[in-house]
Amino acid sequence: MNTQSPIRVAIVTSTYSRQNNDCQVPWMRELIKRTAGDDTSIRVFAPSYQGLKSHQIDNIPVHRFRYAPRSIESLTHDEGAPSKTRSLAYQLLAIPYILCGIIAVFGWCLRHRIQVLHVHWAFPHGFWAILPKYLLGVKVIAMSHGAELAIARRSSLVHRLLGALLRIADVRCANSSHTASEVLKISGKDDTIITPYGATVTQKEHRHSASKIPTLLFCGRLIQRKGIDVLLNSLPQVLKHQKVNVVITGEGDCKEQWIQQSKELGLTDVVKFAGFVSNEELSELYSQCAAYVHPAIFDDNGDTEGLGVVLIEALSYKKPVIASKVGGIIDVIQNEKTGLLVPEKDPTALADAIQRILSDPALGATLGEQGYHHVRQFFDWDRISAQTAEIYHELVAKNRQADPQPSQA
Repeated sequence: MNTQSPIRVAIVTSTYSRQNNDCQVPWMRELIKRTAGDDTSIRVFAPSYQGLKSHQIDNIPVHRFRYAPRSIESLTHDEGAPSKTRSLAYQLLAIPYILCGIIAVFGWCLRHRIQVLHVHWAFPHGFWAILPKYLLGVKVIAMSHGAELAIARRSSLVHRLLGALLRIADVRCANSSHTASEVLKISGKDDTIITPYGATVTQKEHRHSASKIPTLLFCGRLIQRKGIDVLLNSLPQVLKHQKVNVVITGEGDCKEQWIQQSKELGLTDVVKFAGFVSNEELSELYSQCAAYVHPAIFDDNGDTEGLGVVLIEALSYKKPVIASKVGGIIDVIQNEKTGLLVPEKDPTALADAIQRILSDPALGATLGEQGYHHVRQFFDWDRISAQTAEIYHELVAKNRQADPQPSQA
């Protein structure tokens, strides 16, 4: 019955996988794979990284634009924007980044007759949507994750610009209720749609280790807002009651500082910094850990967890989760129901929660089971991708109703 051609969507982002085995924004990649189909054609518009040319990943075209010489083209990827933009050099690099993005995205929209721009991190990427929106009639979705809101909190100029960019969007989305509340404060708009994401680690059967020492797991970028220093400071208190092993995966600018802290606390035989691990290795770590610990904080820039996909992944393995009561974490972890929440930056409270889980296996099993059912209901990829596709199609349908023969068709 539906004879319309596929709608043409472009995902606008600062960071996207540079090759098939790149672990950057896996949730975005998963969402795109699941949303693209016979009725939805999707492309990715993203900056280059050190000269990277346009390519394909998962049969999705990824268009890359250049904004600087190869040697310094590193404003994006590998580290959060709030951390990078503290540097004056990166602040200056943002100028050609924004200007080149404006030109490239407009040209791509014109060439590929894009109908919907799904813009992630509205500051600064909302600038790239202005010309397509007002000159080509492209519909704009502004998706907020939290990092741009953190930048806005420390700059009145960014606060005003982000508010304006959010207001011109046709639809505003956020990854959690916390992020949506921040969007309301900045934009004055209370119509934000919460579109979270799900787990990206494929669950597999693993042989469980015979070790009687329980393992605590953390996964993520090793940046200040992850709060690994709080976890390290809690461990001497935990070790008074029970031996544990701790595995910390990921890379980031705080890694060396936290390795040194671990040495100073005498934890070198307890804590392993595993670096980046494959999805297969991560699956095994989730399967074998006794508990997942996520001690996130509000960092010096006011940034914190927008949602926390690793929490969803841990619960998908029915593992008990202990996390800080900050940001979007509360959408995933409901205290005493789907995990335990503790105050941020409180090593004693974190140690007490860890010891409570380790000393009461029945409690851990109950929290893991209830958490599993929670994420199956609210963070299911089929539901999320269907919700996203519906937003796309409703926007295009409005355009078609207003103009039965749109100029881009």
